[in-house]
Amino acid sequence: MLNLFVEIVAVATAITSIYLYGNGWKYSGYFGLFSQFWWVLFTYLNEHTTLYVLCFFMILTHIRNIFKMRQQ
Repeated sequence: MLNLFVEIVAVATAITSIYLYGNGWKYSGYFGLFSQFWWVLFTYLNEHTTLYVLCFFMILTHIRNIFKMRQQ
């Protein structure tokens, strides 16, 4: 049950993050980092070890976007 909840939240926050980025909201990078918390938790709970690589690069992307969107 916990795995399903985490998966649903991870997917919902990822979709929301894409929507916020698409609208150019300057805080969408922070929301993206919040979303990554759920993806890392999903990865851990389901032992998808190779997915950590994607999570790592997505975290870097969100951090980069935080700095880029501050300049706008």
